[in-house]
Amino acid sequence: MSPTTQSILIVGAADTGRAPIAAALLRRMAQARGYSWQIASAGVVGHDDAPLQPAARDALAVLGFAADDHIARSLTDELAAAANVLIAVDSGIARVLRSRYPQATIASLGELAGRARDIPDPAGMQVGAWLHYSREMEQLLREGFARIVATLSGETAPAPPEPVAAPPPTPLASAEPPPERQAICTRATRLLDAIQAMPDVIDWPAARGRIQTTLAELIPLAAAPTDLTALYVEAINLWLTRQPTVPAADRLKRLRTAIERAHQPVGQTEVAEVIRWVD
Repeated sequence: MSPTTQSILIVGAADTGRAPIAAALLRRMAQARGYSWQIASAGVVGHDDAPLQPAARDALAVLGFAADDHIARSLTDELAAAANVLIAVDSGIARVLRSRYPQATIASLGELAGRARDIPDPAGMQVGAWLHYSREMEQLLREGFARIVATLSGETAPAPPEPVAAPPPTPLASAEPPPERQAICTRATRLLDAIQAMPDVIDWPAARGRIQTTLAELIPLAAAPTDLTALYVEAINLWLTRQPTVPAADRLKRLRTAIERAHQPVGQTEVAEVIRWVD
């Protein structure tokens, strides 16, 4: 494949925030250095056809990008196969990618830069947080750029700087659920109880939106890089978006179980289980 057709796919959770921002940053960086790579983004639980989150769009505008034409999409086998390199926005998504595509060339932003650093998902935060984390992503891409070039050219990638040791991961389970997470999940399950008690009179779109907004409060509470709460919440909220009417009792029960599971940090098994929901 010629250098002008090299393809990079940056993969996030929903493809409405970090991934398209990182793609825009890397595209500008590559063009400034004379590389004509094809750089795009996708999400492992992509909100297909959704626009950028408003604060992410505003952050891109401040950074000098016009991003009104971005449309989110889900990662597919075809997209993954067409890319020379898959760049995950964090190590949790990198683990998901490696489990799906063991033969692909995959790295997280932190790995490219030789750093034990994951950029948090600022979903629900103000534009200032998005700008801060966008600058961090830009720095990681700058530090890892030589490794991207080497990987695409088939050369031996230069050794990254010695990574700063990450703190020991927080276990995915503990005797007592973190109180903040428990309070958020309790609010969400109470909404489910109200829906189940009055399914015929409930304003489902409004109730669904309240559940999604409530669950999004869990995202900043991820306990460690091994805690895939952000992906888990995105998967649940995507499923909710696909429900045009109040779900049947068995589906509400399944949803309640999933929300109760979020009292504790979650891992890849729990995320995969929700992603497999097809109804």
